[in-house]
Amino acid sequence: MRSIQLLATSVVAVVAASMVVAPAYAADPSADTGRDETQAAVLAYKTVYPTISDAAAKVAASQQETRKQLHEQLAKESQTYGGGHFDPLSGITHVALTTQEGADRAAEAGRALGLTVQARVVERSYDELERLADTVRAGTDQLAVLAKGRVGVEVSSNTVTVALTAQEEASLPKGAVPSWVTIEPASTDAVEEDVCTSRANCNDSLRAGLVIRRSGGGCSLGFTARSGGVRWALTAGHCGGGTVTNWSTAGTPIGPMHPVNAINSGPVDAGAIQVTNAGYAADTLGRIAISGSSWVPVKGRAHTMSFIWVGDVVCVSARYAAPTTSGNPCGVVTKTSDAAVRGLTRYEGYDPCPGDSGGGVYWLTSSGKRYAFGLHSRSTSGCNASPRKAWFSALPRFWPGLAYDLA
Repeated sequence: MRSIQLLATSVVAVVAASMVVAPAYAADPSADTGRDETQAAVLAYKTVYPTISDAAAKVAASQQETRKQLHEQLAKESQTYGGGHFDPLSGITHVALTTQEGADRAAEAGRALGLTVQARVVERSYDELERLADTVRAGTDQLAVLAKGRVGVEVSSNTVTVALTAQEEASLPKGAVPSWVTIEPASTDAVEEDVCTSRANCNDSLRAGLVIRRSGGGCSLGFTARSGGVRWALTAGHCGGGTVTNWSTAGTPIGPMHPVNAINSGPVDAGAIQVTNAGYAADTLGRIAISGSSWVPVKGRAHTMSFIWVGDVVCVSARYAAPTTSGNPCGVVTKTSDAAVRGLTRYEGYDPCPGDSGGGVYWLTSSGKRYAFGLHSRSTSGCNASPRKAWFSALPRFWPGLAYDLA
């Protein structure tokens, strides 16, 4: 088969019960240099939450993997698991379950791991929220039409969120908003797709963050994966040219991207380049560029959306990102599914630049392991400018059959 089939789910809704106020950012973002992962995460928390104490930031950074251990335990019973999120300022890990028995077990499991946990009973599981969000995305009623794909999922309120302007909300007839939907204000941020209009790169291997080019444009390389014996190099879907495009890095051909493998709709902004260069196709490792010609391995990936939490530290490896610091800039996830921007996942603390689209966004753990979370899509207008907000297309939303390259 010449090309893979992308899973084009429309937008998913996420609404935060408590919005993060845009902080006064530090002059330089946190960065993953491949050496001191805990310090990079601490700086990311302090950038996004300027009032957080040093001690609280260190605890937040050091417990990231422990929080994911709790998630893995709870996610085994997906019918009762409503998801989780982390509040860096208080140090509290919040989890939601659909039964009191489940909430009690979750609280006990969290305490056993040394976490401060608040477990609450909610009406809907995370999987049910995703299904409900899909019905809004694919719907034809007035709410779905007005939403225009601005749909998300918010764990803290256990609702599907729809972002509307005041005028749009006022036009809704009585009873048009289901009890499981929360309306939030449509974003006023100026947002742009970070397409190139350079990052020093090398072409001995494919790795997240390389400069990749096609005729008439350029973007960043994300993660690599395999399907049916074919290797794929991922980037943002909006980087595709609408026709078959041939991609290269540092003058070395990678292979073609076919229009069917470039999706820029709802929470999916992903494109797949078929790796036909024999040297690249034979490689088996998943890599992330750090700086210069150095790289670090990809050790895992987010298999489900509920694995990605508000409060996780993520970094981006992209063409323009690396030269601004000694490593890859890092931030903090503040919305897992931002209704205001198509249901994409929002992270704050760094504003990527034109050309960064498609770069690999990854979770940085205190032990130095890096997990693929998604592909950078867009950010607030400018280049490393305030407000430092960015959005990525999360891996679990597309290509469920791909086997990602790990090391």
